[in-house]
Amino acid sequence: MKKATVALASLFVLALSLPLQACQSASANNFEVLVLNVTPGKVIVNEKFTVIADVSNASKSEANYVVPVMVNGIADDRKSVLIAPGKSEQVQFTLSRSNPGTYEIRVGDKSASIEVEKSLPAILKLYDLKVNMEQAAIGEEVVVTAIVSNTGGSPGTYVAELKINDTVEQAEKVILPPGVKYNLAFRVIKNSPGAYMVAIGDLTAQFTVPEPIQTIQLMESSDTPYIRKSQRSSSCCPGGSTTGGACP
Repeated sequence: MKKATVALASLFVLALSLPLQACQSASANNFEVLVLNVTPGKVIVNEKFTVIADVSNASKSEANYVVPVMVNGIADDRKSVLIAPGKSEQVQFTLSRSNPGTYEIRVGDKSASIEVEKSLPAILKLYDLKVNMEQAAIGEEVVVTAIVSNTGGSPGTYVAELKINDTVEQAEKVILPPGVKYNLAFRVIKNSPGAYMVAIGDLTAQFTVPEPIQTIQLMESSDTPYIRKSQRSSSCCPGGSTTGGACP
């Protein structure tokens, strides 16, 4: 009795699975990839690129479709999308490749290609060193600026050291992606007069801090009273005569 029950249950499960498999197989045939785009068309090693496929459902009922993306004939990723009857949905994949070469990207019956190039090294360049003033007062802020850029094909790291009179006073570490430039800025204050040579890398500039101007104030001696001219003329003659002319 138990064996008969198990056999009937197995037949029942098999009977249910057959229509389901047939339905899934049939529904897959009702999906069509209308458009396939790969952007950008050229990347460097390990750089990400995007695969976008427009998938339509030609059946009369809403259905779920598992969309695989193939790279050189091997499934690289897959996504499930629910599509209404007669409608289309966009499926997007983000991929990358660690080896250079040309790769075929396929989704459904649509295909495209992408070229993966060997990455170029970082090329870092320092330029445009400037000091915002040639002469500064004692305690006045001086701003030193420069630009560092990466014209290569890989990220690069640059350590900018600000030297004043051959002594490193400040430093900044910069990580630059390819094609990016960065503005360096250092602020300096000097409290002693002198000439200061500024250097970042091989670039140099200069500013000076002059001696402060000392103001000298002339003071009259309190021991010698100020005598007006008229007083000097009167005291010139004996008896205090105020008549004009020379004293006899």
